[in-house]
Amino acid sequence: MERLSAVLLSRWQSGDRLVVLGNMLGAAGDPVRALDLMLLLRRRLLARPSAEVEDFVFLRGAQEEMWHKVLQLQFAMSPLDVLDWMLARGLMATIEAYGHSVAEGRIASRNGPSAIARWTASLRQRHTQQPGHPDLLNSLARAAISADGRIVFAAAGADPARPLDEQADAFWWNAASDNALDDALGRAGDGGWPAIDRLVRGTAPASNVANENGRVLTVARDRPTLVALDADGAVLERIEP
Repeated sequence: MERLSAVLLSRWQSGDRLVVLGNMLGAAGDPVRALDLMLLLRRRLLARPSAEVEDFVFLRGAQEEMWHKVLQLQFAMSPLDVLDWMLARGLMATIEAYGHSVAEGRIASRNGPSAIARWTASLRQRHTQQPGHPDLLNSLARAAISADGRIVFAAAGADPARPLDEQADAFWWNAASDNALDDALGRAGDGGWPAIDRLVRGTAPASNVANENGRVLTVARDRPTLVALDADGAVLERIEP
């Protein structure tokens, strides 16, 4: 992450825009450190001449969605099942990065809503002790669209069968391959979708075969990745740690 931040700072030009495609939290690396680096990067870029807050968009990914859900675990119908489902998808690293115990959460989940509420309150307290973290995670966008409406950005993709304003959680839970999404976009017609040239997403299923020349672009493969796009959504450069 440090290398990608340094590269971005060295190449940033007036008029550039940054879209962070979600999943800043999760199993890869140190989630707390990752948020600290994102906040530092935004502060440094905002200090540049002509930079505006609107130049930086942070999207909600599956990991941020699960973090939001675990803080409300006491309201779940089957809290232990819900917690275990999220732990199997990478939430453990985030809980532990904030200095809390997954084992205590599983015990609380067996002991009812009051015990869970005490555990989530302690988890939330650790979270709020990290400057800027709650504000950032509470302000995440569901998706982004370019000013000319031709490029859509999302954490994991979208469902072309639904209008853009009715995607619900399809922006961060999506198991379709690049080719399947590309085909679906071609059949979307008007159905609430704009005439887009490209859908840019952060992650894809492990079995995905990337196709950078298709209408769907998956940015990250198995590590954080920085991709420079031109105004048409074409890849100018791909930088990995």
